[in-house]
Amino acid sequence: MSTVYLDAVLEPPRSLSLRGFNRVMIFFGGTSFVMGAGFLLAGAWPVAGFMGLEVLALWLVFRWSFRSQMARMFVQVTADAVVLRRVDGRGGVRHARVSSYFARVEYDRAAHGPYALRLATSARAYALGEHLTPGERETFARRLSDALADARRERHKLNEGHTE
Repeated sequence: MSTVYLDAVLEPPRSLSLRGFNRVMIFFGGTSFVMGAGFLLAGAWPVAGFMGLEVLALWLVFRWSFRSQMARMFVQVTADAVVLRRVDGRGGVRHARVSSYFARVEYDRAAHGPYALRLATSARAYALGEHLTPGERETFARRLSDALADARRERHKLNEGHTE
């Protein structure tokens, strides 16, 4: 068993808790109900139905947002490998295993979007930290680079021990 130099979970930020979501929905649902009842009493009954549809649309958008916030990226660095495991919002999982000896961190400060921070080998590049702020990306890039350097040192020591 080799030492784990980095074991990180990258996840999108949560802007609204479940409790906050319930409060927002109660507020908008209650407001829509009161205004819809007023329109209904005034004889504009179609407006009440559309107000209910707006609340339903808001609920659906929040549900979609909560699902996308379930996405995670797990990064683990050992002397042997860097293991990446990406879980999307629907629970789908993709794995990648890269030799820590050949892996390198590519960080482009000027770039925006998913490919600003990558773990690369000669054959492939894996996007990391799509949801991180630029400062968080830079900090994670440094932590990942340090972990890879430590992993390479351990691997080098292990290889030296086998040759003697």
